[in-house]
Amino acid sequence: MPDTQPDRRLLLPPPFQAFAAGAGDILAMAADRATQGAGTILWREAGGVLAIALILEPGPPLATTPAEADLGYLAALAALCDTLAQHGQPERRVEIGWPDRVLYDGALLAGTRWQTGPAGPDGLPEWAVFAAEITASRDGLDHPGLFPNSTSLAEEEFPEAPPMIESLAAWLKLIVDRWSVHGPDAVLRRVLDRVPQPDALAGARIEGGRLKLPPLASVLDETRWRDPERGGPAW
Repeated sequence: MPDTQPDRRLLLPPPFQAFAAGAGDILAMAADRATQGAGTILWREAGGVLAIALILEPGPPLATTPAEADLGYLAALAALCDTLAQHGQPERRVEIGWPDRVLYDGALLAGTRWQTGPAGPDGLPEWAVFAAEITASRDGLDHPGLFPNSTSLAEEEFPEAPPMIESLAAWLKLIVDRWSVHGPDAVLRRVLDRVPQPDALAGARIEGGRLKLPPLASVLDETRWRDPERGGPAW
């Protein structure tokens, strides 16, 4: 089970609070604690995987429809990419393999997941959880160079987990602030800027001159990137 007291090692902007997570599926663990409120972060680094889950509460004024609630996923995905770009090597590209893979210089580094709770009276989910599973190390590989389609934080000389989690919260707060001022396009642009081929946006369409993404439930498929035994990206 996660600790019941916030992790005081992390300096997080309000309303974020971080808690250490024990063994288990971090997405399910966060869903079990969803009533703890928006801004709750669970995290764990073990078995070569850095797992992070964020609890969100999509609602007015940012989200008024289920489709807009899905923008919470995009905001968190963009924040994850910005975090990796901030702490990674400046010459390395951080890109999105739409809709749920994060590539570092073309190699798989992280995968993302999303779960929403039951709909409330307004039709919006009462809560949502964004989870990221990042390959922290590939110590079990004798010859990592034989697997060039994946990489790890250790191989790419990223810092330890705490400053990255602090940055993730700060980036997400910034992106949500811009969403509140400039509307959904502010979130969409941050994601589209990291998709190397716009035509790779499976299920997207143009309606009334604006990009409409498909419901996340119809395109997210963790089996394409996740090793369930490791609880993280496949090598």
